[in-house]
Amino acid sequence: MHDKDLLPESPIAGLVPTMNNTGWMTESLDEISTAFTDFAGGRDDEVLDMGCAYGIATLAALDKGARVFACDIEPRHLEVLARRVPVAARDRYRSKPGALPGVAFDTASFGAILAARVLHFLDGDAVEQTVAKMHDWLKPGGCLFLVADSPYTGPWKDQADEYERRKAAGEPWPGFVDDYARYLPATADPAEHPTFINPMDPDILRRVCEAAGLEVLEARFLAGSTRWSSDRDHAGVVARRRDD
Repeated sequence: MHDKDLLPESPIAGLVPTMNNTGWMTESLDEISTAFTDFAGGRDDEVLDMGCAYGIATLAALDKGARVFACDIEPRHLEVLARRVPVAARDRYRSKPGALPGVAFDTASFGAILAARVLHFLDGDAVEQTVAKMHDWLKPGGCLFLVADSPYTGPWKDQADEYERRKAAGEPWPGFVDDYARYLPATADPAEHPTFINPMDPDILRRVCEAAGLEVLEARFLAGSTRWSSDRDHAGVVARRRDD
């Protein structure tokens, strides 16, 4: 049992607010993140949870016997997570703060990597840099698990038709919103939200992974975890680094 009392209070059931105005951590794992924890639990080598927030996937992977390196842009998230790691699992856990795409790890460090609901906070160039770096961080045969918010969820879903028009016209990042505040209700404080958002669909995640040299095993939409969720809230991909 992991102590939920350590988490911030939330006005939305199923979501926990971050401490740095970069969205929310879900209180339940999507199917791609669950697949990561299952895969991680069956490996002897260390895995990376990138953008771990308060550690829902990290804790699940540790419960399944994995060795986990947790990384997040916000050190306060890692402080909370460290207190949530069971004593019996602490020798299989380590962490450091870091932000994408600048954070660095050694080549062939990890047997698996999860980046869940992280990439949509990056612009297109940064997404491509990040996935290329993750390819290099994986050991041959290791797998990358990605989940990004789609254009069919959140305040920006109102531009879904425009997204589809841009995608059909061949724009590489058709969901990019450079002024997030214009999609917020009048009661919302723009300072509590990112300045831009870059939602994407499974086709875009597939394209970026293949460009990085990864073999895509699965690419599909995923349901969200709130009462407003649809079956297209997130885009998910599982990709494999080919054996050298």
